[in-house]
Amino acid sequence: MRKTIKVLAVVFSLLLIMTGCSNRKNDPKKVSEVRIGILQVPNDVAAARQLNYLKAYFDKKHIQTKYIIFDSGVDANKALVSGDIDFATMGDTNGVVAMSSKIDAKLIWVNDVLGNNEGLVVRNGSGIKDFQDLAGQKIATPFASTSHYSLMMTLKKYNLLDKVSLLDMDTQDIVAAWNRGDISAAYTWQPTLTPMLKNGHFLITSENLRNQNRVTANITLVRGGFERSHPELVKGLLQQLNRTHQEMQTDSKKIITAASKQNDLGYNEAKSQIGTSEWLTAKQMVDQKFLTETFQEQLYITGRFMAQQQTIDHAPTKKEISNFVASNYVEELGDK
Repeated sequence: MRKTIKVLAVVFSLLLIMTGCSNRKNDPKKVSEVRIGILQVPNDVAAARQLNYLKAYFDKKHIQTKYIIFDSGVDANKALVSGDIDFATMGDTNGVVAMSSKIDAKLIWVNDVLGNNEGLVVRNGSGIKDFQDLAGQKIATPFASTSHYSLMMTLKKYNLLDKVSLLDMDTQDIVAAWNRGDISAAYTWQPTLTPMLKNGHFLITSENLRNQNRVTANITLVRGGFERSHPELVKGLLQQLNRTHQEMQTDSKKIITAASKQNDLGYNEAKSQIGTSEWLTAKQMVDQKFLTETFQEQLYITGRFMAQQQTIDHAPTKKEISNFVASNYVEELGDK
């Protein structure tokens, strides 16, 4: 497992060299297309896309909008390094990997604070009734993801780190392995959870961990060169995402319906997949000092744990985290 993550770090380093560190430079002033890396989940980006909030904004600027789907933040980070995308949604652990690998990018938005839309599912009839029953079991999770981090934190808490077999699988392979009976448990996210819960149940969710002050979230990163040259476009994109967060709290049916249509889901299925995740508005992030204090502290805790487990080369310092989080965009939106 540790070798796998170290290989990823080497890949990022090599990509930085191969691209000549071009992402550290500013982009040309004229933009004809904005490229957004997305997860195929019912989130704020899906809703804003379906409601044409993003398209309408960029159309006024005579800019086309292109979406690229990633299964996890690992490939999204590679695309940021190579300059193939301008924005990317990913789990915060991949944000920590980006920071540790010195990828030229900034954290600009928290799409959602994870709840029961991510968790550890165990198979019914497997005999796994509590955490100690996991000993000797095969557990799948996408490495370097928020699920991986949450699983590792849980295993450490119950002294199980060296007593289980961890398998690195993407979400589609997890479902296939589950259906074949190759695995008894998996820590993953929606929509992967839905088919697994038909013959499985949660042992713990990211909502449980959130209540234990171990917050994980999906975040948006912007490529450094793009952000330095086009801060007004960064602000404009976040205005549209913030709009969906505001409407999620005042007219959730509208937003869930939009997100469900974008992902070709039924309304109830989309609502279930969103679950208890929290969509904080920019104002709430400012009022709660979420981006400037609370979440930065969580990133610090996450980085230290990942470094202890040797999944990253070094734990980012608080200064590195502060430089990585561009909270000025949220602060400006939250003041209005």
